[in-house]
Amino acid sequence: MRERPKILFLNPPGKHIYSRDYFCSKVSQADYINQPIDFVFLSGFLKDTYDLHLIDAIVEELDEQECLNRVEDINPLAVIGLIGSASYAEDVPFYEKLSQRLAAKLILIGDILIDRRQERLKSLPFVDAFLHDFSGDNLLRYLDSHWSKLIGVNNMTVRRNGNVVVLPIERPNGESFRLPVPEHRLFLNKGYRYPFVRDGQFATLMTDFGCPYHCSFCVMSTLGWKLRPVENVMEELEFLGSMKIHEVFFLDQTFGIPRERAQRLLDRMSHFHYRFGWTCFSRPDVLGDDLLTGMKSAGCHTIILGLESGNQQILDAVRKDYRKEQIRAGFELCKVHGLRTVATLLLGLPEETEESFEETMAFLREVNPDFASFNVAVPRMGTPFREKALQLGLIDEDFQIMDQSGTEIAMPTLALSREQVASLRKRAIREFYFRFGYLRRRLTEWALSDGLSTSEIRIQIRQGYYLLRNYLYS
Repeated sequence: MRERPKILFLNPPGKHIYSRDYFCSKVSQADYINQPIDFVFLSGFLKDTYDLHLIDAIVEELDEQECLNRVEDINPLAVIGLIGSASYAEDVPFYEKLSQRLAAKLILIGDILIDRRQERLKSLPFVDAFLHDFSGDNLLRYLDSHWSKLIGVNNMTVRRNGNVVVLPIERPNGESFRLPVPEHRLFLNKGYRYPFVRDGQFATLMTDFGCPYHCSFCVMSTLGWKLRPVENVMEELEFLGSMKIHEVFFLDQTFGIPRERAQRLLDRMSHFHYRFGWTCFSRPDVLGDDLLTGMKSAGCHTIILGLESGNQQILDAVRKDYRKEQIRAGFELCKVHGLRTVATLLLGLPEETEESFEETMAFLREVNPDFASFNVAVPRMGTPFREKALQLGLIDEDFQIMDQSGTEIAMPTLALSREQVASLRKRAIREFYFRFGYLRRRLTEWALSDGLSTSEIRIQIRQGYYLLRNYLYS
């Protein structure tokens, strides 16, 4: 039997625990890193044609030399590599060294490649192409096409006959698409971890791509939006169940929309012969009793919600399109239905002041989530927020290396310096996680083990340790 050509998915090494995933890169705030959804999706499209391999140097803790040796041992036809704004200064020299040791095609995916596509590829002569949408078969078509034709290929920037060609970008608007069941076996037993899952062995999947909302700071709002049919999602869940996977992380940006489709999926999951526990992202204004009842029945235990700011003017400025009253009601509904909540916050937006920060912390204490994630504003490529930051003079045109987790503060606000923003973020972590009432609440939960497995307690203790360590040394 003829051997199939080898394709390697590669998450390169780095000095931090980098997450380079779904056109969003950052440093892990604790110790978590989930399966890169870019690779999960692409494995579905490529698995029937190519022999797929995965090296994730971050989760496998490989240094540069170990990673290069592993790649050489595989000797693939093509390397599909992740690259990020948070790690760009490390990623570029690594890929250049890789290209010197390997004859394979090099195709990169990442947030920093969204803007100035032609200029960027010209500056990286050792790279063959960029992929700007992993939710279709464009990469498969590219790998199978003759260089001079590239028939039916879009959503890429490619090098062809010595020239850089910028192919059209398609931005869907609510269309349906099907994903062949991904090769999830590639991602098992690698050591992926996420703080809110209840089992060390979990899978990451999405039922859609992009986002229909228009938050100005988020790259997802620039990708368009399309949805998988319920039957297509159930095929993937069937496969995961047959592999004895019992925990799922839904990476949809807003689980629960459109409502009728969500209810059909939840009904199918509630009556499915495999049972899953799961975590998801949603929005406070999307939640309602019927939806949360269905989510709980289908196995959901944790919902991650955007609180972002306790100041309504700031929420309006970044186009969140919901009111504080809706945020308050959403968190309260989750408690009524027995679902854990994670609040995401975005500090250091242009309008941020010490007064707005105090307002945010007071609001956070009021809604009282189970967990909170404190991020700082970053002017991501291709977003309206980046244009605003440029207009206000908070960044310059060439600013590109940024990290929302706050290892470095990307920009000042109109009232606060970078140093002040960093201090406020550190204070926010201290006031939320290290207060006596919160620690007592967590310890009581662990002691009573109310719905918590030993595995989950270990996960939370590990993440808590790394959060504390990063806090002390930041």
